Amino acid sequence: MLLRALRLPWSLAAAFATSAATLYVVVLIFAWTGAVISLLTLAAALALVTLVAALVPARPSRTQISSSFASFGQMGWWLPLYGAFWLIVIYRLGLHPLNGPDVTFRWSWLAEQMLEFGSLDFYPPRSGEDYLRYFWAESIPPGVASLYAWAYACAGGKQALWTSPVVALQLLAVHEIIWRLANRWGGEVIARRAVLLAAACPLLTWSVIMGQETGLTTVAVTGIVWSLHHLRDENGSRWAVLAGIFSIVAASTREYGAIFALAAIAATVWLGAPRRQTWLLAAVALPVAVAWPLRVWVLTGNPIYSLNLAGIFPVNPVFTAWNDTLRGPSSQALTAWESWVSLGRYLLLWALPAVAGVAALSMLLVQRLREARVIALFVALVFALWFASVAYTAGGLFYSLRVLGPALALLAFIASYGLGFWVQHSAAARYAAVCVGLLLLESLPKTLVLPENPYRAEVKHWLQAAQQVPVLAQAWEHELLKKLQPLPDRRKILSDFVGAPRLLAAIGTEVAPLWSPEVAWLFDETLPPEEVARRWRKSGLRYLVLGKSGATANFMPTQARWRAPYFTLRTVTETDTHVILEATVAAEPPK
Repeated sequence: MLLRALRLPWSLAAAFATSAATLYVVVLIFAWTGAVISLLTLAAALALVTLVAALVPARPSRTQISSSFASFGQMGWWLPLYGAFWLIVIYRLGLHPLNGPDVTFRWSWLAEQMLEFGSLDFYPPRSGEDYLRYFWAESIPPGVASLYAWAYACAGGKQALWTSPVVALQLLAVHEIIWRLANRWGGEVIARRAVLLAAACPLLTWSVIMGQETGLTTVAVTGIVWSLHHLRDENGSRWAVLAGIFSIVAASTREYGAIFALAAIAATVWLGAPRRQTWLLAAVALPVAVAWPLRVWVLTGNPIYSLNLAGIFPVNPVFTAWNDTLRGPSSQALTAWESWVSLGRYLLLWALPAVAGVAALSMLLVQRLREARVIALFVALVFALWFASVAYTAGGLFYSLRVLGPALALLAFIASYGLGFWVQHSAAARYAAVCVGLLLLESLPKTLVLPENPYRAEVKHWLQAAQQVPVLAQAWEHELLKKLQPLPDRRKILSDFVGAPRLLAAIGTEVAPLWSPEVAWLFDETLPPEEVARRWRKSGLRYLVLGKSGATANFMPTQARWRAPYFTLRTVTETDTHVILEATVAAEPPK
């Protein structure tokens, strides 16, 4: 209905983006006003927007979209390969939804808590009570969480499977935008090949289907570029509004998401678009893009709550110290030559079409093609954001590459255009088609098993490869739960384990993080040890569940105030991954 009101052609990707942007705006309004977040209130707000849009007199045009979808069915012998790709995607989303390591404590958890408490008053967390509801000290905009909350609310349950249609729509939207960009540049043959090259880029697919923010970011950034390509159309001002809507979606994904809105505004100037289009894009995108950072700033004093910006804004000191220890190895990731060699190997193995796209984009830049400069701007911006994010990624270099999703999508389309430019002879074109088909065929096992390597796993294990990490995690979580459940006085524990709140809720145990303000005195060097011991005794806390490796192994011995003879610290039990400690104070220490 919004596209109809804007008199823009219908598009799955544009419809998804406008819906996601509308939902995000509704959640922002609820967060600012304190309104209840529920199925009823969300549905009422979305229905109101739909009704208003429906009342706008407009006659939408569907010609462009219909012809493109019809031509997509003419893929010939490529169609079974593309169908096999989607069967793999559906298999993974059906059996292993939300397969990213952060979704259980971040993206999905925030959605679940939004519905559980009917608000976002606890986020970003500031008080001890807030940290019992949301474990991590961060302020990521709730764009992805809003989509998942809406899916859970509509489904009447919080099973991860309900998010799979949301994720599948994102991947389909990315492929559609790639199609439309390539079709505009070089026609339907280039468009079909571009979609196949995107499907032959397992790293791009993985970055979307893992269920984190990277899929939505890819939809948004590619959508911005697609919209900018239509600014010179007769209805270019309406496409500028659509670019603003895609910019809102980009801003809803991460703390740095608003930078894409600024890049889109700069691109309109670079393209020589009418000033009215620049102002329209800015008027749509910027107010919403800054609304969330402004709220975070008002609540916490820091617009990016989880980051220490040169000491300018206040931070959670314990979390900052702990997180600096956690990301210490990651901050050195790209300082060694071996890391760059690994990076090249990863990209060649998992994103070969995008590597070819870099060469094609370089060629187009030499020809001074203005639209190519805009694409280069966004590709460079995504790579710069990835480079800056590596130091904050605890999952390692390969895991950090999920951030490159938007750049990989744009480069896949450019690779198709470049191939069409280089291959003009009909015989050479047939050989190129065969090569693209073989590339997609070779990529299918990679798409199936990522983040595992099919060349290092037996074929009989391919179907289970994607669930290897989740199954291992469930095994050691079950072991931890079994050992913690019999302990007395475990109503509330202290932990660094981000999955503990979900895991231990089943046995009625609340989990406070080490960086909760409730226990900030435990790391306060200005307090005398007897006062720290007295506060520990008064808190009622007894047990700590800490990881054997990672940041806590070095952080707790040096930062926590376990001073003898005031404290007695002993190991109660342990698992392969965690240790359960009991900290007690023998007697009430003197005040």
